[in-house]
Amino acid sequence: MESTRARLGRARLGRTALGGNELSRTRVAVSAGFFLQGLVFAAVVTQVPRFQDAFDFGEGAVTAILVLVAVLSGVGSVIAGSVAARRSSATAFAGALLTIALAAVLIGLAPAFGWLVAAFVLYGLGLGAVDAGMNMQGVRVQAALGRSVMGGFHGWWSVGGIAGALYAAACTALEVPLAVDLTGIAAIAVLVIWRSQPHFIGAREVDPGLSAAGLESPWRPVLVFGGVILIFYAADTGTLTWSSVYLDDALDASKGVVPLGYAAYQVGALVSRFGGDLLVRLRGAAWVAGVGTAVGVVGLAIVVAAPVPAVAIVGFGITGLGLAILAPLSFAALASAVPASALDVAIARMNIANYVGAILGGGIIGAAASAGHLRWAFVIPLAIVPIIWAAVRSFRTESV
Repeated sequence: MESTRARLGRARLGRTALGGNELSRTRVAVSAGFFLQGLVFAAVVTQVPRFQDAFDFGEGAVTAILVLVAVLSGVGSVIAGSVAARRSSATAFAGALLTIALAAVLIGLAPAFGWLVAAFVLYGLGLGAVDAGMNMQGVRVQAALGRSVMGGFHGWWSVGGIAGALYAAACTALEVPLAVDLTGIAAIAVLVIWRSQPHFIGAREVDPGLSAAGLESPWRPVLVFGGVILIFYAADTGTLTWSSVYLDDALDASKGVVPLGYAAYQVGALVSRFGGDLLVRLRGAAWVAGVGTAVGVVGLAIVVAAPVPAVAIVGFGITGLGLAILAPLSFAALASAVPASALDVAIARMNIANYVGAILGGGIIGAAASAGHLRWAFVIPLAIVPIIWAAVRSFRTESV
């Protein structure tokens, strides 16, 4: 049963001037923003080997750049919260999308390693701002619709990631220059932003004069759901980063089989996110969060115990199926747990846990893997994911 505070919170957020047709266009526009984030991210990060060849730097420099991007993404998230407080989340979201498009062009055009790092600095700031802005917009659309749709929004991020990876693979196979490759992806982004931005929820927000001073009591829900986000992204980043290495080194998979762990996890994540909204409407977010966590634990246990690559691949798929719904559920639950006047700032603050989790997940699991203990590396997420059960009851407000 939904709490009175949650109903009132959703009423405050949902009281917009959007009609049915305009709300549908807004939903499509915000979905496009999620898609663009995944598209540009994949198009950039999958080109790292080409950057290494072009500028002759090693794995240590790659790690340093990725950590730098993660740290600056946290800063970008805070900046997005500040912009949303002074203007609107629509302004923050559109500006951030344009920032990552510009950064992609600069990364492709970088004439030297120093310029490449500078372009990644800009990209990191934009990345965090987009992550915050898209979730600010997403929870407002969900509130206006009155039913769970955040899983679908995050599903479009995954679709964008797959499309970006395929685009990058095609450009690499055709030997398209990096400058042309990334300028092309930026041109696509600018076109989509131009069509989508007018339909973001901006001046029509209930509380456009948002202020950090208006954040009445955010820290408990920010910390609770931020903890879920941190654990999810630690497991998610570790799985995506090290699944191929695990199949290759620990289970002696063939080169053609090695990428299938990553692919299986992404397929599971897509099913989880696009199907999760329906389950939330039928059973409530707390039930979905609890079952998703349990399924994720089972998947990780299969990965750890897998005697052959095929079993591990199944385990990675089950892991994605269980865990991927937790991020959209967390942002949606936070929206019901804080005052409407505090929403954007609270999301920006909680979003920082995304990058902390990514750094910890990639680093800790990577340290275990680098020490030659690949199977033990996946024991780490298996041990920390069950902690999410302690927060499951906090999702009870999102049974819509």
